[in-house]
Amino acid sequence: MTRLFIDSGILIEYFKGERNAVELFDEILDLVKEGKVSVVVNPIVFSEVVVILAKYSTGKSYLTLRKNPELITKNEQLKEVITYLLSPIFTRVGILPAIEDIAGELIIRYGLLPNDAFILATCKFYRVKYLISFDSDFEDACKKEGIVLIDNIKKLKKELGE
Repeated sequence: MTRLFIDSGILIEYFKGERNAVELFDEILDLVKEGKVSVVVNPIVFSEVVVILAKYSTGKSYLTLRKNPELITKNEQLKEVITYLLSPIFTRVGILPAIEDIAGELIIRYGLLPNDAFILATCKFYRVKYLISFDSDFEDACKKEGIVLIDNIKKLKKELGE
C-alpha cells in the first residue's frame, strides 16, 4: 500500500475549509477508503494542527491559550479535530532518536526549520515516498532526498497512476 505523509498545513487549511486543501484531502480520503493509500502523520503534525487551530478558532494568542486552559477544554471544534487526528484514518508514527539525527542533518544541509526537518526525516526513516504539502520550503530538500512533494490533485493522480 502506498503511504502518504500529510503535512500539518494541508490539515490546517482543510479544517479551515480552504478549497484547494479540501479538494486534495478529500481525494486522499477517497483513496484511503478504496484501500489504495494510507496517511501517515507524526507528533509534529498533531501538535502544529492543534496549536494553530486553537489559535484560529478562539482568536487568541498562544500565550493567552496557555494561561486560560478553559479556552481549550471548552472548545468543541478543537475536540472534534483532536478526535479526528487520533482516528484510524491516520497511521501515527513516532519520532525516534534516529529521526532526530536525520532531522539535524537536514537542518544543516537545507536550512529547514526544525518541524519541517522532523517531517522530512520521518518520511526518510519510515520510507514514505510521498509528502503532501503546500509548503514550498520542502521543494529542494525533497528532490535531493528522493521524496516526492505533492501539492495538488493533478500531481497526486499522476504520481499514483490514477
